Amino acid sequence: MKLFKTTIVIWREYDPSELDLELSTLAQQAENGDAYCSSMTCALIPEPEKDSNWDGTEFFDEEDDQ
Repeated sequence: MKLFKTTIVIWREYDPSELDLELSTLAQQAENGDAYCSSMTCALIPEPEKDSNWDGTEFFDEEDDQ
């Protein structure tokens, strides 16, 4: 299974963690102009379990790749 890691930089005038905002809310704000997305990078991660950001999720299933 191939997994890609996407890193997005979103700029806000406040700390979103203080409001306990969901990631999807921040992305929506960047889309509608209430925040600014300055960059996005994407990389293939051959061994996600060795990446420091990997949380061991079981969301991805080998069967989804077929």
